[in-house]
Amino acid sequence: MQETPITATLLKIGNTTVPGIKSYKVGYNHLWKDAERTMSGSLRASLIGIFPKIEVQTREVLTRAEIQAIYAALESQPYFNVTFWDPATDTTRTARYYSADWEIELFSKNRGLYKGAKITLTPTERRS
Repeated sequence: MQETPITATLLKIGNTTVPGIKSYKVGYNHLWKDAERTMSGSLRASLIGIFPKIEVQTREVLTRAEIQAIYAALESQPYFNVTFWDPATDTTRTARYYSADWEIELFSKNRGLYKGAKITLTPTERRS
């Protein structure tokens, strides 16, 4: 099995490559409808699909320019294309996402440095 190195193209939001990724996690969330248990305890449900949610933590120190690029990519529109490495398929995929949650922490206002960013991206459609 050949390992693929983490590269700068691990995650792109629109045309913006997310800088300094320290941790990268893809959750394969199953969405069900009409889920119920029978009296005997059996589950009956219909799988709507698998929705790959992405969680990223950047390195500890980011510059003002790096934070502003992330902010612009996440806040420019409610939905955007995300190109990401999908560990399940061992390929790069592009899908429509929105930024469910993300946060930045200030390190030094005078020097324009931040302690990094934590970003959660949620897909708008199931994985095809």
